Amino acid sequence: MAIFSFRSFRTRLLVFLLALMIPVLLGIYIFVNRENNQYTTDTIDSYLELGADVFDFTREEHKNTLLTITSTMTRDWGFRNAFGTGDPYTIIDAADNILLRSLGAADMMLIASMDGDVIIDTKIQGFESLEGEWRDLMDAAASDINGIGDAIINIAGVPYQITVIPLFLPTPVAWIFGGFPLDNRFTDTVKQSIVSDVSIVEFAFEQGQQLSSVNVIASTLHEDDQGQLAAQLQRSGISYSGTQRINLADGEYGTLMRPLFGEQGDPLQTVAVIQKSYNENYENLEAFQRVLLQFYLVVIAISLLVVVLLARSVTRPILDLAKRVKRIEEGDYGQSVQVAGRDEISQLAGSVNKMATGLAEKEKVRDLLGKVVSHEIAEELLSKTIELGGEEKIVSVLFADIKGFTALCESAAPEAVLTLLNRYLSAITKVIEDNHGVVDKYTGDSVMALFGAPLTRPNDAQNAVQAALDIQQCMVQLNKIHREEGTGLMEAGIGVHTGLVVAGNLGSQNRLNYTVIGDSVNLSARLEGLTRIYNTANIVSAACVQHAPDFAYRELDLVQVAGKSEPVRIYEAVGPKSTITNQQQQELHAFADALVAYRAQRWDEATQKFEQLQLTIAESARGNSLYSVYLERMTYLPKRELPPDWNGVFAFNRK
Repeated sequence: MAIFSFRSFRTRLLVFLLALMIPVLLGIYIFVNRENNQYTTDTIDSYLELGADVFDFTREEHKNTLLTITSTMTRDWGFRNAFGTGDPYTIIDAADNILLRSLGAADMMLIASMDGDVIIDTKIQGFESLEGEWRDLMDAAASDINGIGDAIINIAGVPYQITVIPLFLPTPVAWIFGGFPLDNRFTDTVKQSIVSDVSIVEFAFEQGQQLSSVNVIASTLHEDDQGQLAAQLQRSGISYSGTQRINLADGEYGTLMRPLFGEQGDPLQTVAVIQKSYNENYENLEAFQRVLLQFYLVVIAISLLVVVLLARSVTRPILDLAKRVKRIEEGDYGQSVQVAGRDEISQLAGSVNKMATGLAEKEKVRDLLGKVVSHEIAEELLSKTIELGGEEKIVSVLFADIKGFTALCESAAPEAVLTLLNRYLSAITKVIEDNHGVVDKYTGDSVMALFGAPLTRPNDAQNAVQAALDIQQCMVQLNKIHREEGTGLMEAGIGVHTGLVVAGNLGSQNRLNYTVIGDSVNLSARLEGLTRIYNTANIVSAACVQHAPDFAYRELDLVQVAGKSEPVRIYEAVGPKSTITNQQQQELHAFADALVAYRAQRWDEATQKFEQLQLTIAESARGNSLYSVYLERMTYLPKRELPPDWNGVFAFNRK
């Protein structure tokens, strides 16, 4: 026998070891990989948060420097003299001189009178008096206790950090606005501190806050990456809630936004975008994964070597027992294996032989029992200690019966009736089992089915209603066969109710039956009987409707059945809601309106509505329809003295 033949015990042991180890190692690998990925994400998030804080800090430092420069102007003797001349050209020369001495800390200067008239503007923006954000900034400084204000204002498409302070000579005579751009030079300065890419991005919105365009104003990214950034932000929009993932040319980047200019609702909004590449972290992660995989391969190789050495010490009886168990698995319970000795292997062989004998006997019982009761009930009886008694359960009970079966028996030969009956019972039994139901018993042409006993499922009521609808379709298919054979057609009446029952073994110690009993069973049988009165294929109780909401129903009536003191609201299941046509929906609404008029004792209106509904069905079926039931009632109910608060309960005294 080959060393690694699949039939050998050695190979099976190796396969078992691999089947045991690989999921464990794979689980550890997935867990470690997930934790590393999470660590990478958390690290990038912390870098981005830190970078955003440094960005804010750098901007604040530049803003403080700008404030120092503008404050210096108010004390600079040369500038004060230049301003005193009143000549704009002299003033702007003095301002340019101060901007030059600021070594790039300030890039623009604007001086306005206390009333907001522009005196000089180094950027020559073209307005003679302050307006918009400039006016708002001046008003904010005027209301500030220190007379200082700052804001970010967009100048010629570039966001500027602007600071404003008053010029005292010695009383306030003008406002001095100084600013520096948040441009590529600024983003490069921030990147040197945070080792992350920084971009200044402008979002443009149309009316209705529809994002129309994204423009990268300044960025440390390559020009191609700037286009990728704008395109992906165009799709994802502004989000300050957390880190976004953006794909650029050299890989994936974590992205965090901070607002700079504009508020929600403004047509233009400017944000700072901090980005950190995942590549470095991914490289470390991939290196760790390679080491981990190498370690796993070493572990598996050593384990396989140990198993091979162990398998060589196992004797032939183990292989014989393995073959014996294989035959048992295939259903062969004969040919017991004999192992000499009194060790553990011989004891195992004896146990296997006894197990085979027990399984053979149990299989015979299971096969016989499965032909008498349903598979689920057979499993229930075989898996537990058989004793009288039961337990309370919420179960959906379905009764199905052939309408007019007695007349069919009288007009056909017994053999033909038996053939039809077996065909009918076989078909609807398959329908019930396909919908996870259990046939409890057959009583002539009647079938009682359980949904929720002995096994409980979360959608037992749904399955019961679907089974009722499928039985109706099944009857259509059966009647096609009956027409071809020239035999009598059959129509099923189906009642479904969901309620509390007692489920368990009923009978005596020597003969018992697994079934359910209780008022819910009786009510389900009564509902099946009412299908003949209301001329419907099925009747479903309100309790079942509540547990199966995915179907469309037609409320039929409020009835008091025999043996019940409380009225029961009954419905007809029309079909799944997703399959209901507009015509069916209109008919259901029309019937509901007619039922409201009937219960309100508006007899003429109700009669008219039911007659209109009667016209919508085939003429041959009008005398035996649901609508004819109500039309017949209204021939005698108006003659009775009904109380004003009559709720329309219709009592049935017979079963």
